[in-house]
Amino acid sequence: MDKVHVLFFHHAIGMGGAPRSLSMLIAGLDSQRYRKTVVMPRRMGNEKVKEMFHAAGAEVCEEQDVRPFNGSTVAPCRTLKARGYAVLAFNRMAKCASEVVDRIRPDIVHLNSTCLVGAAKGVKRFDASIPVLAHVREPLLGDWWGRNLARMNRKYVDHFIGIDHYGLSSVGDVGSSRGTVVNNFVGEEFFEKAFTNAPSFRKKLGWSDDEIVFLSLSRIAPANGCLEIASLINESAGKLDPRARFVIAGFHSPKSEYETRVGAAIARSSVCDQMDFVDDPIALINAADVVVAPFTEPHSARCVLEASAMGKPTLVSDMPNLTEMMSPGESGEVFQWNDPSSFTASVNRLCEDSYRSACGRASYEVASRRFSQRENVKRTAQVYTQLLATHGGTAC
Repeated sequence: MDKVHVLFFHHAIGMGGAPRSLSMLIAGLDSQRYRKTVVMPRRMGNEKVKEMFHAAGAEVCEEQDVRPFNGSTVAPCRTLKARGYAVLAFNRMAKCASEVVDRIRPDIVHLNSTCLVGAAKGVKRFDASIPVLAHVREPLLGDWWGRNLARMNRKYVDHFIGIDHYGLSSVGDVGSSRGTVVNNFVGEEFFEKAFTNAPSFRKKLGWSDDEIVFLSLSRIAPANGCLEIASLINESAGKLDPRARFVIAGFHSPKSEYETRVGAAIARSSVCDQMDFVDDPIALINAADVVVAPFTEPHSARCVLEASAMGKPTLVSDMPNLTEMMSPGESGEVFQWNDPSSFTASVNRLCEDSYRSACGRASYEVASRRFSQRENVKRTAQVYTQLLATHGGTAC
């Protein structure tokens, strides 16, 4: 039987949640049944992401005109300059996708983000019978720009996979026939480390056994609330359990202007430290006690999945995507930005050893049910089968 050729489009060159999620999907798809090719931007600095896709088992094609049309809560595209760039990029992306599809002749196209809608147009312009699937990794904006992005996606994309219900709903009313929720997932290597200790690594990091370490692992970006959480920690001084220690990881060198501001806020605190970005978070999560996702804009957090699979409780801001990923009051705590006392109370509850342990066990149960790589790759493959059947392609 001929392999089903899946052509993936990926939009960026930075290491982060989206490329890691895609590489895990690629690695999980049966290589006896699927041929996997990734089209990604040809840019300086793309080597790590390219190697990650290669290692997952994909052929990689670099194209200069792979460019995003942003309009989400994480990449809002608010300035006139950014929007002008997006419009120009859309047409170049469409032309590029048509040429790539003509050359590669895939059975199905999978966009790793709704910002790649230009590629969907290009695919359909070349051959409208090729099914196109788009991953909804973060909610689209509710303003006219975001609604326009949603409309274009509904026009050119055949089916959407949302990593949570809130994000999928932002595309509009696509119905169950065109939309499926498949949670992000983690590999077995995270589950295998559940409930294990890392005393030597913890000691190397300078974290004492008496401290309760709250670790933020998300990218240092405004939507992820890094500046706000650093400020809130400072404001809460004297009200927090004295064992609580905070670490905000994810800094790059040289620092961006925003990273510099966050670093300055952290430097004013006696209980908060900063740490550089790490490619492999397993050891760091294993050494910490609680993982924090303090987002100020609604979107999902891969670190919450990874922490859950390792039996770590989570502390998240009250964003629908985040609360959907856990069981508030059971697998972790939720705080409200407009109520600083809720942050203090949540931290102090998680500093109680018995409660934190119970949350860790519940967190692992959530991950076992919902974030398994094996099960969620299988669910994604079922979407491929459905699309190919309805579009007259090769069943897999």
